[in-house]
Amino acid sequence: MGRVLAIFLAIVLVGGAGLFYASPLIAFYDVRSSARAEDVEALAKLINFTSVRTSLKAQLEAGDKGVSAPPPSAIDDPAGAAGKAVKDIGDSIGKAWDGLVNPKAAKGPVKPPVDVELYLKPSAILALTYGAGKDAPIYDTSAVAKPPMPSIAFFSLDRSRLTVKDAERGTTIFTFERKGLMSWEVTHIGLPKPGEIEAEKAAEAAASMSAAAAPAH
Repeated sequence: MGRVLAIFLAIVLVGGAGLFYASPLIAFYDVRSSARAEDVEALAKLINFTSVRTSLKAQLEAGDKGVSAPPPSAIDDPAGAAGKAVKDIGDSIGKAWDGLVNPKAAKGPVKPPVDVELYLKPSAILALTYGAGKDAPIYDTSAVAKPPMPSIAFFSLDRSRLTVKDAERGTTIFTFERKGLMSWEVTHIGLPKPGEIEAEKAAEAAASMSAAAAPAH
């Protein structure tokens, strides 16, 4: 009897540990299913829209330059905050002066305003779970025969990151933070990095050339 009980407890512990580890995956598929069903109430419980909106807007506005760290805090780093303020004022004055003395200088293309709300519609969220990246607002998920499966890239007691790979666009990263024992919430969606696929192909080509050039034993 004691042996049977020990085996039963072991099975329960292993199963519980497996479910605990897999719970972010379950949350991801819940997001995908809710987005497909356009269940905005369920999505509101699964996604921290305030945090995701901020992160997506920062990435879309940064473009190829990449997202920078937050500016120095006036409380934690008053000298750094003051230095940044002086630099920003200097940059503004410099641009204004350049416009006055050289009004006919060629100006760069004007960037269209970023409408991050397009990425927060259920159809776009569904596309993001397919790895659509910046194309999410116009991506047609119905044309995809088999949705891509997510992979766990990082797991800790309070945070997990899942990745979805698209062969043409790169890797989209979903960051989940724990809300309860088995419940998670999306707090950040990382869009594919510019040039990511090209860099991977170049690395694969270099590895193939290196393997071909290696002497046979």
